[in-house]
Amino acid sequence: MPRAKVVLFTAPADQGDILQDFLDWHLDLGVDFIIALDHGSTDGSTELLERYSKTHPVAWFPIQERDITKYSPADQLAALARDKYGADWIIHCDADEFLCTSGNDLRALLDRAEADGVTMIDVPRRNVTGAALPADQRATQALTLRIDKMVKLTPEQALSGEIPAPWIFMEVPGHLIVKASAFEQYGLGAHVGGVKWGKSVRYDELYMLHYNLRGFDRLQTKVRNVESRLDANTHMPHTSCWHWRRFIRIDRKGGLKEEYLRQFVPDDRARELIEQGVLTVDRTVAQWLEQKAAAS
Repeated sequence: MPRAKVVLFTAPADQGDILQDFLDWHLDLGVDFIIALDHGSTDGSTELLERYSKTHPVAWFPIQERDITKYSPADQLAALARDKYGADWIIHCDADEFLCTSGNDLRALLDRAEADGVTMIDVPRRNVTGAALPADQRATQALTLRIDKMVKLTPEQALSGEIPAPWIFMEVPGHLIVKASAFEQYGLGAHVGGVKWGKSVRYDELYMLHYNLRGFDRLQTKVRNVESRLDANTHMPHTSCWHWRRFIRIDRKGGLKEEYLRQFVPDDRARELIEQGVLTVDRTVAQWLEQKAAAS
């Protein structure tokens, strides 16, 4: 049988500090092609994507329409992956999320899904943290504590922003890997989706490391970008992007830097949380970077 083609799509927005690692990681993982829809980056991300598009299996496009009442960006990208780039499997993840495997590699897991009649795989995301990030170090190197026990919020807590622990410990929904021929559509945020046939599963060997908080300057940029996106999509329910709405409110009150620092864990506290099973040391991506550096 011919080798199945795996296409990943993503939508970077001023994530140039992590984007090269993201592209290299997933190409090394076994992804055949990456599609990026850039959301108006001004930090060098588009220049990086243009360079990679000339030397790697990467294609990128600037976003043309921010109002998602007019179309579904995720559905459009999935259709592009299937119809133009010949995807057999479609992966969606953000540019700060790294798909990881434990045990079997990605290809083996997709072969298993094919044999089992699976057409949609739910992949959990795990936020990462660590000590406060040094200015001269990449998040993919320094943040090696995976949060395994997350706090599930009530809708009331999400709306009010009154949360019982630092936001980094809050539960986040996963993303999906779908069989291209069975794909139907995504829901809001592409955290859920529909397929025309087949089974939906979650494999213990698959998860995403989510480097969602890196440098403080990156958080400031993200807050501005999300605020602009929400202004262009006022129809979105207030439970959608609740955490970014919360960050926006905190920023307007001048408390963003303090809130940012609360998301990191000093060494003594980290040891306690590791013993409690809340945190797990996960050096999967950091070790990959070390191996790349040693080989160069």
